[in-house]
Amino acid sequence: MNPNELDEMRQQMDLLKEKLNRQEIINEQLMHKSVERRLYRLGLNRKIKRVYMVLCIIFIPGFLVGTMGLPIWFGIATVAMIGASLVYHEAFMEHISTDDLNRLSMTQLSEKAIHLKEQGARWIWVSIPMLIAWMAAFFYVVLNRSDYETEGKYIVYGLSIGIIIGACLGTIIYKKQQRMIDDLRSEIQQ
Repeated sequence: MNPNELDEMRQQMDLLKEKLNRQEIINEQLMHKSVERRLYRLGLNRKIKRVYMVLCIIFIPGFLVGTMGLPIWFGIATVAMIGASLVYHEAFMEHISTDDLNRLSMTQLSEKAIHLKEQGARWIWVSIPMLIAWMAAFFYVVLNRSDYETEGKYIVYGLSIGIIIGACLGTIIYKKQQRMIDDLRSEIQQ
């Protein structure tokens, strides 16, 4: 090989290295944006859940006590149950935000996502018994009221249908959040 060919090969190798470096930077930027979008969606779901729980705390007890005429203790118990859920989701769950993307490494972000997924699964073990106790109290209050003798069974039927619909929606929302966390983790690990 003559010196010109060798020099040309070096230039081509340098050009190839430069293109590969640019490609890596572009891939990192695309991955960063994709992770950022997934974090934004998780944060948006958290905000929607927060607003929903606050609205439930405001309106459901008024409906139960004011409109349906149920005892005040039942309205307070309902507020306490929803409040406990809100406190758990806001204070005890380690949330992930787009700010974490800038200050944490991808490994730390993945670990935080695993922790969030575990906390969501743990909440199921608390929320289901709490909801069963609330439903049992509701059935008891409605069926033992003398002025609900005729309407009581229809209220119970309505609640039963509501429970089925709520359980389906709750399962869908829970699985969606867990899937979003799994997608985030797979995106980070790529």
